[in-house]
Amino acid sequence: MAKNKNNYKDSGVDIKKGQDFVEDIKTLTDKTNFGYLLSSIGGFSGYINPPSGFKDPAFALACDGVGTKLRIATRLNKYDTIGIDLVAMCVNDLIVSGAKPLAFLDYYGVEKLDRVIGNKIIEGILEGCRLSKIDLAGGETAEMPGHYLDGNFDLVGFAIGINEKAEILNNSKVKKEDVILGIPSSGFHSNGYTLIHQIINKHGLNEDREFLEQLLTPTKIYTDLVADITNRFEVHSMAHITGGGLEENLSRAVPQALTAKVELSSLKIPPLFLQIKELGSMEQGELLKVFNCGIGYCLIVNQYNAQKIISEFPEIKNIGFISYRTDSAFEFV
Repeated sequence: MAKNKNNYKDSGVDIKKGQDFVEDIKTLTDKTNFGYLLSSIGGFSGYINPPSGFKDPAFALACDGVGTKLRIATRLNKYDTIGIDLVAMCVNDLIVSGAKPLAFLDYYGVEKLDRVIGNKIIEGILEGCRLSKIDLAGGETAEMPGHYLDGNFDLVGFAIGINEKAEILNNSKVKKEDVILGIPSSGFHSNGYTLIHQIINKHGLNEDREFLEQLLTPTKIYTDLVADITNRFEVHSMAHITGGGLEENLSRAVPQALTAKVELSSLKIPPLFLQIKELGSMEQGELLKVFNCGIGYCLIVNQYNAQKIISEFPEIKNIGFISYRTDSAFEFV
């Protein structure tokens, strides 16, 4: 009597399809090369060649994911921008300390690999790399039926950057009467989507394509703009405004003796944020605590440089100032 034979493909994992997907990635990465890579996609590890000119270099590392924003992409069957989000969330963290981003790795975990969807995701990652001027050095694709269910998947990124040790930016230079400058976000970026999904489900908006497409707007990448500013102006501290909004992230940008004060009247909260606030019957304090509310990145500079930067970059605005510590590291005024 013939025995039942088990094989990996019948269990839900198609090794051949995975190998073909790696070849797809190799073809796509040929279009993006900023000269840092010493190895090609598909090896056991990736190597990069650090740029010359650094006297005492230190490497900066960052890791982040797209989170439940992925469910919007699945709902719309639109996967070409979430890779931009992935790169953005990592490189925007790297540049806060003054690091120059160099290379990127990704993790893509899925129930069952679909090469068409996978290629769209990789195209988005490569667009994010192009915008950040970094190389995709490798990654991992994991097909795990029984673990990822009902079309859910995960997308995680890892970025590496470089900086001179003596130039690593922290909050030690921040002084009383420094100015807080805000750079606009492109939307919700990749934070607060668990709450957004609750609101969507409550109001039956899962089929409102126009509304969902606004929620899928990719995270803004600040690398070029911030590099342009920091190369020409002294910046005392910076903050990437992610989960926890302005309060949580600006609190990390000031030393213990000082407080970051943001003027509520300076925040022109975009209509989509206000729509979510209304749909969710949210208090303004909760809205400000969860979302970036239109400000995706902050710079803390002296008053003279603040005026110069605002005059040269009209999209950047004065949103607050630094004072001596009161009750906390952050206040709305």
